Amino acid sequence: MSDIFKNYKSLLSVFSILFLTNFIFADPTDGCELGANELFVTQSGDVLYNSAADIGGFQWTVDGATVTATSGGDAAAAGFTVQAAGTTVLGFSFTGGVVPAGCGTLTQMTLSGEATGLSGIVFSDASGNALDFSYYVPSDDTGGDDGGDGGVADACDLPSNTIYLDGGDVWYNVDTDVGG
Repeated sequence: MSDIFKNYKSLLSVFSILFLTNFIFADPTDGCELGANELFVTQSGDVLYNSAADIGGFQWTVDGATVTATSGGDAAAAGFTVQAAGTTVLGFSFTGGVVPAGCGTLTQMTLSGEATGLSGIVFSDASGNALDFSYYVPSDDTGGDDGGDGGVADACDLPSNTIYLDGGDVWYNVDTDVGG
């Protein structure tokens, strides 16, 4: 009977790892999943953001696609004018308004083609001072971690109940014993 229980626990552990892998390596779906001062464009054209400071204006180039329209998001809610011309998007407020520090969807772009990223990213605060933003790129750690690529040094660095694929290895950090 104990072998059946061990096999059940092992099978449950494998399914849990496979299920969690989908979440760990999936693209962000909410700006709050990003690091401070990061942007990400979804396949549907939503521009997700996480800003540590109020945003007074922004501009970027869409890589791999042409922007045919912009609408909605926190920029529109803050009264921003957001315009697109070709691959360039520009957003600002005529009244000096700001998008408050925080996270969410900055704007929604209608795209012709498939965006592969954003480049030429320029953000400023309400006074025109530069804000250092970057485009979110998932880690492509291939092992031999030297700590310089966003990877982890070992499984103990992971948050509890998390798995991480490192090259061909699967690292995990769980609160309970894994049977098998």
